[in-house]
Amino acid sequence: MTCFDRRDFLKLAGLASLPLIGPRVAFAQSADGARTKDVLVVIYQRGGMDGLNAIVPYTESAYYSRRPNIAIARPGSGTNAAIDLDGQFGLHPSMAALKPLYDQGKFAAVHAVGLSTPSRSHFDAQDFMERAWMQQGQVFTGWLNRYLGTLSQAGTTFRAVGVGTAVPRSLGGPAPVVGVSSIASFGITSNLARKEQAIDALESLFGPDSFMESAGDAAFAAVDQLLAVNPSQYPVENSASYPNTRFGTQMRDLAALIKSPLGVEVATCDIGGWDHHNNEAAELPPLLDELSRTLAAFYADLGEARMANVTVVTMTEFGRRAYQNASQGTDHGRGSAMFLLGGGVRGRQVYANWPGLADNQLDNGDLAVTTDYRAVLSEVLAKRLRATALETVFPSYTGGATSGLFNPRG
Repeated sequence: MTCFDRRDFLKLAGLASLPLIGPRVAFAQSADGARTKDVLVVIYQRGGMDGLNAIVPYTESAYYSRRPNIAIARPGSGTNAAIDLDGQFGLHPSMAALKPLYDQGKFAAVHAVGLSTPSRSHFDAQDFMERAWMQQGQVFTGWLNRYLGTLSQAGTTFRAVGVGTAVPRSLGGPAPVVGVSSIASFGITSNLARKEQAIDALESLFGPDSFMESAGDAAFAAVDQLLAVNPSQYPVENSASYPNTRFGTQMRDLAALIKSPLGVEVATCDIGGWDHHNNEAAELPPLLDELSRTLAAFYADLGEARMANVTVVTMTEFGRRAYQNASQGTDHGRGSAMFLLGGGVRGRQVYANWPGLADNQLDNGDLAVTTDYRAVLSEVLAKRLRATALETVFPSYTGGATSGLFNPRG
């Protein structure tokens, strides 16, 4: 038997672009017909987005006094001013691409939202948020994987997809998931000899009849399904224009997967770079522009009919402090904002139990968290995905769901 190392195997098999998670590569095979619940797309803004400069509380004088050099000007104050949303909050001017969807009632924001347990550590806050468990240990699965575990076994191989270079912690657990770095990277042929070489490599590395050998078989089966469907045959529609960035390309690929008959029900995608300790006035706008233009293109590409069955939710581990720092940036804080997009969203609103920014209203110098992010997720799961076992998805959470952010499915 030929001897291989792991790098040889990955090159041979071409599986570096297909991260399959743990023992859950026992893929289901059948897709159901009519859609009875939304496709849920969860976008994670890693780094801690400054919600105060994304959704601007322009009626707060304290916002301007605490951020003399980086605050966004009030609506009507010039070309770089906030775009008025509701008389209290304004959209960062770099998010202008989403204003038409806001006006159409397809886009909304939630403000002063975040973790119930304070953490200024990226690692801990992301870990808590993606497990939906506010402490170390005890619960090791992700909230999305637990949701998948409440479903029947009748699902497709691509029921749950992590689009990007790594499958996120939220999808970690026993339910089957598949990772796709990009459609273009799936250059694996279904040549039998090539497969047999790859299986030989797995036997050399891990022994015959091992879990890894069966995982390899499952991986090739997933690739065969993807190649058979060929999502690249589903071109961008409705003159949608995605940014030429990694995130833009990944969301374009995700739209193609959703259009295809692969049966995607849950998908995740990340966009990093939100940790702006320095020069925020220059560094935040390009990211907000990329995020907004990508979301607008995603909506246009899928079109009204498909987006009636798709809900997009964004998350970030924490917000930024209420006041700027000496480097014209902001440090790790608490409350931030979530964005909601889709045909089932009750848009044209900024949902906020607004705490205020006065000295006695701040939480140790931060925007206070008045809405637990799990409340938002609970509402979307219940109303758009018809989930019932929310106590399984969010163990120990008793705060209930938000109300009025989503229309229930008929």
